[in-house]
Amino acid sequence: MVKIPADWLARVFLSLRRGRSEDAHALAAELQPFTEKPGQRVPVPRATVLRTELALRGEMEIAAAERGRHAELSEAADYLIKARLEDR
Repeated sequence: MVKIPADWLARVFLSLRRGRSEDAHALAAELQPFTEKPGQRVPVPRATVLRTELALRGEMEIAAAERGRHAELSEAADYLIKARLEDR
């Protein structure tokens, strides 16, 4: 389990929900229960964090032409990677 702020997960959830791929939509649905405790750090299964990272990277490839969206997704993916690695 990786402890991640629920507020931050809510941002990732919204980014994935707006995504274009089915993977992004599926991961948004998987993340939604973890976003319901604002202001708290919630434990998220490592497998979910890894799948979320992959979905965000996929969305970045799709949105490569849209600079603002690409930067947002890149920041989210980088945060997840750091959180997962620090929680070992």
